[in-house]
Amino acid sequence: MGFAALALLGAERRPGVEVVMELVDLETRMAGADLVITGEGSLDTQSLAGKVPVGVARVSARHGIPVVAVCGRSLLDRDQWAAAGIDHVWALRDLAGSDQESIRRAPALLQEVGGRIGQELAARSRQRQLMAGPAGPGEE
Repeated sequence: MGFAALALLGAERRPGVEVVMELVDLETRMAGADLVITGEGSLDTQSLAGKVPVGVARVSARHGIPVVAVCGRSLLDRDQWAAAGIDHVWALRDLAGSDQESIRRAPALLQEVGGRIGQELAARSRQRQLMAGPAGPGEE
């Protein structure tokens, strides 16, 4: 069926992540974002071949928005995920100590990671405010 569509209907073959990002209008939705959070169960070499986190990171890079990936486990080293445009990876397995424990404690671990990401984002915001100096009269 796929070959017939390509040959007879002029269809084109595209990675699924590209189609989904286009359908949800990801470029527009990212406008004005301070941070993008993406994730998947296992961040690995298949992720580098065009899965959601790397696709999202590429779009984010065009907008200069940092990307954090949250995953169950990461089999990539820092150089690999950084080269893919991901600024930080939170792997639940690293926090829990094992795959089984990360699965069992996933809701609590995700909440913990979300809190840590929020704290980091708030700290960056405060730092930007300090660097900008005090607001003048009539400014907020």
